[in-house]
Amino acid sequence: MPVEYAQIISTLDQRPDTTEPVPVFMDQNDGISGIGHSSDHPADVQITESGVYVLIAAPQVGRTSGNGPSHVDFWLRKNNKDIPNSTVRCSITSDGHKDVIVNQTMSAFKAGDVVNVMMAVEKVGEGLGIEAIKASDRPLIPSIIFSMHKIKDSVDGHWVSSEKGTKKLWVEEK
Repeated sequence: MPVEYAQIISTLDQRPDTTEPVPVFMDQNDGISGIGHSSDHPADVQITESGVYVLIAAPQVGRTSGNGPSHVDFWLRKNNKDIPNSTVRCSITSDGHKDVIVNQTMSAFKAGDVVNVMMAVEKVGEGLGIEAIKASDRPLIPSIIFSMHKIKDSVDGHWVSSEKGTKKLWVEEK
């Protein structure tokens, strides 16, 4: 049975020069099977087999100048629409401060869906964003590690919780 999975990284620093949302580019496939990703569209991860997937994005956040807290937000998009409740925020307090923040979701996807990791910085001019770190005698610290794997084949629908998880509702796929 084929297994759909991907581990995709970026070896690039990405420091937006706008406060508007920008997609995160990933330039290296460490391991990939049954999921589409290419250098032609480095921000797009394409679902090739319908099903339920777990997605985890772990960006290495930092900045090059400035003091006082500034934040960087990350969230997931599916087919150019933001995935609800998927934003995480990292506050960076100074130019020496670095952090890894984890963003994850589990959701049904259809063949042909395109997933993006999005980023927005609070301020420009401070070098806020994600950075790859080249430590001596250690492997690269990628600016982002994006992993996903399929956990369930597609069905005609799925159960979702409603009313803050107290009731279940069957949602048919269209």
